[in-house]
Amino acid sequence: MNIPNYIGKSPNEILATEFFDSASYLYRGMAWLDYHKRTKQFSALIYACAEGRHGIEYLLFEELVISTGANLSVEDYQKCVNERNRFKKTIAQLSPDYERLQEFTQILASLEASFPKLIYWDHSALMKAWGSLSHYLHWFGARNLTSESATWVASAQAEISKVLEPIWLKITSGQSGLMHPKDMNPVVRDIWERFRLGEIDAPTAKFQLDYLKPLALQNA
Repeated sequence: MNIPNYIGKSPNEILATEFFDSASYLYRGMAWLDYHKRTKQFSALIYACAEGRHGIEYLLFEELVISTGANLSVEDYQKCVNERNRFKKTIAQLSPDYERLQEFTQILASLEASFPKLIYWDHSALMKAWGSLSHYLHWFGARNLTSESATWVASAQAEISKVLEPIWLKITSGQSGLMHPKDMNPVVRDIWERFRLGEIDAPTAKFQLDYLKPLALQNA
């Protein structure tokens, strides 16, 4: 995976990155954070939060699309546009078995070395990160106690780094993905349904998929 280098970029170089998926927003967030570390310009820290928060929102939107098997309705899409804090709730409503499906996809992927590395997101953790960045995009106090205080700025930078860096490292380590039930062949779907209902556990599901591997990996 070709991971872009965000370190040492100038403002013009950061702004020239005109891509608007989750990874691109997060790239610019990391670049602005690095720029602040080098220059101590406070505005760069605000830009890092804005780009990072957009990145998290877009990442949750991508998760929503994946969870519905790319069948997100216009109505549900509009709800998320109007209420960005609904992503986690909407995913839970539309895909109540999402976490279970993540686990099953991991089992299926483990059977074939050529499967791309898949990454999975904790939606609650993403919403918490979203909230942490949002704090700095609203009024956060008198300037002499905040943006003009070296101690406060250092603390803010540390918190923002703690939020953004793990997300950046994770999003650049693989790709999001699920084996959606509608894309499973009948053999896999039958095992998935029994796993979903708790009739079999993960080791049993893996054993059955491995035993039926030639059939299980058809269309996978």
